[in-house]
Amino acid sequence: MPTILELTSADGTPLSSAYWSAPGTAAGVVIVHGLEGRKENHADFAEVCRAAGLAALTLDLRGHGASGGTLDGGAVDDVIAGVDALRSRGIPRIGIRGSSMGGMLALAAAPRSKAVRCVVAVCPARPAALADRIGEPWPCLHRLEDAVRDGRGIARGFWHATGDDRVPWAWTAALAEIAPHPRRVRIILGGDHGSLQHDPRIQAETCAFLCSYLT
Repeated sequence: MPTILELTSADGTPLSSAYWSAPGTAAGVVIVHGLEGRKENHADFAEVCRAAGLAALTLDLRGHGASGGTLDGGAVDDVIAGVDALRSRGIPRIGIRGSSMGGMLALAAAPRSKAVRCVVAVCPARPAALADRIGEPWPCLHRLEDAVRDGRGIARGFWHATGDDRVPWAWTAALAEIAPHPRRVRIILGGDHGSLQHDPRIQAETCAFLCSYLT
């Protein structure tokens, strides 16, 4: 069973997270949910990571689950708070895996911490489309094109389903095209916006990608 950790984001917003330890490891993954999600939704992937020897931390973003506040532009700092929580537990090599809005935030957050070596984005949200959906402008402040161009030795993996009717797979393919190496892009035939997150085959692939750059 995971340990519940209470974290604090940069602006003081209280955050709830769940931590899966992996004794002896020097690598871990912050797992970030999408809009209207919560940390419990991704316990399955945390277990996959722990079985592979990675510590894992699932996070309730602000305004979600047991965390405080309301969803706003500080959400990217919530991801960094998760990274810092792993660092404080003696884990120096960290990856981020996010899906949908979480994928967008994972890509935006990765260049902001020197501890982040690898990021996986599963069907990452388009900032403009997310802004339209929630009626708030803050997602457009995250220029993902600039974030993914930022090298710094960060490995980036992109996964998307062609059947996604919410975020076009071509968006992810275009992001992957401008990302420096090392990178990997996987466009999966069929599926939908949420199908890859819990597909055991995709979970195994994304975990292996993370392991290859963290261990």
